[in-house]
Amino acid sequence: MLHDRKRTNHLLYRFGHLTDSVARRRVFDRFLKTAHLDHAHILKVENVGYDDTGRLCVITNYPGNQEGLVTLGDLLEARGGRLEFSEAIRLMGQLLDSCVHASAQGIYHGPFTMDELLVDRHGCTLVELFGLQQALHNQYSVQDARAEQTRSIIEIGYLLATGAPYSDGVSIGEASPASKLTKRNERLWDAWFALALDPVNGFETSLQAIDTMPTDAEQIARLAELKPMTPASSGKLTSKKVAPVRKSGTVFARFRRSNEARRD
Repeated sequence: MLHDRKRTNHLLYRFGHLTDSVARRRVFDRFLKTAHLDHAHILKVENVGYDDTGRLCVITNYPGNQEGLVTLGDLLEARGGRLEFSEAIRLMGQLLDSCVHASAQGIYHGPFTMDELLVDRHGCTLVELFGLQQALHNQYSVQDARAEQTRSIIEIGYLLATGAPYSDGVSIGEASPASKLTKRNERLWDAWFALALDPVNGFETSLQAIDTMPTDAEQIARLAELKPMTPASSGKLTSKKVAPVRKSGTVFARFRRSNEARRD
């Protein structure tokens, strides 16, 4: 939509009527908190309120171009199914950092999907309506939401880097290892992905993931303390930090196409 006075473009999200008064209050309160998030990779909430029919409305800035909104999934398709390894790692780090910022203010999203991640006209990745899924469904504890959002970002990063989804059923050495795509800290990336995407153990927080990414000497040292004995040895960690088992059926439908909310 167009702001009449400022002549600037914005997105308007209009939700269907939420009949559950507890959920209605929870979602409204979440957006009031989300409006205070100020991070380069979180889509900024500019206003939140109700229209004259009682529907919850949220206004953000417009990150698209003349062709419309571009999701990370759109970008991946346009790039032939894979990004450069350095691009994928940088993007993954940006998203993990956005979670660290939101977590500091007690806001968690739960698992992300590619269609909840927008790419603006400058190539900047933005999380769309951070925290919405957890506010709508309230299906995760804080600990689970925090761990699931971290794992989902790393799964997305692995897909972007390798062109194939990570499979819990095989070792990372058998599933398009990242070391084939980079000459910098080759096997350490394999170990990091194996740790992060272990079906039982893994990172509890996005900060843990960032702190052990093998990009500098200090992070490599921290990874050496946490990594499994081999990439294939799932669950054998020296760390006592254990993330919850990933639940099935946690992939959410694209928000803008769901029955719960509609973007105008």
